[in-house]
Amino acid sequence: MAHKKTKSSQARVALCYIRQSYTRDENDLNSPERQRANIQLVCDKYGWIPEWYEDAEGHRSGRDIKNRPRWLALSKRFGDPDVVALVANDLSRLHRKGWRVGDMLDHLERHGIALVLAAPGREVDTSTPQGKMFIQFTAMLDEYYAEDISQRSKDSIAYRKSLGKAIGQPPYGTLKKDGYLIQSHEGAWLLPDGRFVAGKHDKSPREGAVWRSYYEGAKRILELYAEGNMGLERIAYQINTESYPFRARHNRPRHITQDDIRRVVSNWDTYGGLVTSQRSIDRKAYEAMNPDEIVFNEDKAVFPVELLRKVARVRQARTVRPLDHGRKRETHFYALSQLTCCAHCEALAEQHQNPKYRTTLTGTHLGGKPRYRHKSGIKCGCQNRSVPCDVIEKDFEQLIQLLTVKPEMLDWMTEMAIQASKAFSSGEIDLDKEKEETIALCQRRINAAIGLYSDGVIDREEYLRRKEKNEREIAYWRARTTESEKAALELSMCLDAIDTMQRLWNISDDEDRQGMVRNLFSYITYDLDTQRIVDFRLKAWADRFLVLRAALYESGDTNEDVSGQGLKRDMLLMGLEPMFSP
Repeated sequence: MAHKKTKSSQARVALCYIRQSYTRDENDLNSPERQRANIQLVCDKYGWIPEWYEDAEGHRSGRDIKNRPRWLALSKRFGDPDVVALVANDLSRLHRKGWRVGDMLDHLERHGIALVLAAPGREVDTSTPQGKMFIQFTAMLDEYYAEDISQRSKDSIAYRKSLGKAIGQPPYGTLKKDGYLIQSHEGAWLLPDGRFVAGKHDKSPREGAVWRSYYEGAKRILELYAEGNMGLERIAYQINTESYPFRARHNRPRHITQDDIRRVVSNWDTYGGLVTSQRSIDRKAYEAMNPDEIVFNEDKAVFPVELLRKVARVRQARTVRPLDHGRKRETHFYALSQLTCCAHCEALAEQHQNPKYRTTLTGTHLGGKPRYRHKSGIKCGCQNRSVPCDVIEKDFEQLIQLLTVKPEMLDWMTEMAIQASKAFSSGEIDLDKEKEETIALCQRRINAAIGLYSDGVIDREEYLRRKEKNEREIAYWRARTTESEKAALELSMCLDAIDTMQRLWNISDDEDRQGMVRNLFSYITYDLDTQRIVDFRLKAWADRFLVLRAALYESGDTNEDVSGQGLKRDMLLMGLEPMFSP
């Protein structure tokens, strides 16, 4: 697709976006997989390096962008010189608002970025007036479709509420029958090793297993809260001590968190058979009416009405209307927040084969000092619950220094990457050789067409058709990235990202640090007790660099800039040696 502003030949990164608006069950996950497959075919065709951004968890509507964090991260890359295209399965995955599509097209054209739709039959050239008109018309249809579905859903919800039926996911400890809440008969078995396994109460999976009912767990939470002497965090610890599990989606049991306790307590009116117009998180206790004057629907209540009334009294007494102190001027960005995982929780996730056990550290101010804090309400075995920011960020700075490589080693690492790729793809066609042979063949076809046209065997129209076809194929192969070029580009990008982070880390503010970390790292695992990084993972496009970095030190070509020590020994001291097994 043509643009007024052209990209350099070094621009090879395609921003690949996937969105799933609503996930009903595991079968719906086929949609992101299908989108990814179509997008990957496009990137392979043009020799682009895909950079994936995916909003596919929970409700991710295309009518807005505030609920799509990965799209917001993607849009910040529009001005970068290495970006050549934005690829999505179809236009509705990007936006379902006409004006947003128009604004996006202006940004893409301004930066010389191609818009490519990967679904078969959706190809469109936005460099032409006809293509832009088609895009805008399609955007109008997508917006109308979303608006129509919204109106139908609102009408259905209003009708069901008028009948007193519950809307949405039933709260913890309940199920829906004919639209009304009933006591849940579901639960999980607590095994002797501490793991939870979903099942039925009349069929024990193992000797010594103890049945734990979701309904009894919710009732226990309400009883503890109604006593009025425990907060949400202490209740979470108590419920976990008593080994009541929480029912996650798809009936996967897990430990209860402080947020789960808040959800149960906030749904006291729903448990009493009442249907409200707001979500539980939006219903402010200080705005509620007197609990003693509330008339519950006792026929539809799933818990004793008097217990629910006590919960309402305690909740209203504890909640204070916040004062408006004006705009909050001081904010603090935690560079490693939501990216750093607890090592003890990670071990539990691996032991139970359940990623729900994984938790991330978040930022907080304790004693006037910024710290990274473990998720509250969860006991995973760690003794320390927080760590000062400067301690963990100093450890991370050391990790960056260990990953740094001298620029002159790039050629050696590129050659090693190519040799490793050939070792794993023996018998396949050499891309460099195939490229050279195909271009030569197309050139011979053009010369042959010239001869046939000169001899009068074919007319001028047929000659031009053959010439254009082969020239187009030659242009495609010349633009296609060879294996050596691709490896060099990927390693160069990663080397530049690490070098930039290492140089700018100490002089950048926390917001810039956060952006640099999330651009390169997928996650970091931190042990709060020993206060050290024990594991990490780079983004998928940088994995090759990590393996080659280890191989570089195995070969003895060490970088003396790292305190005169080899990478492997330094990583061993940090507990990271297992990460480097090529």
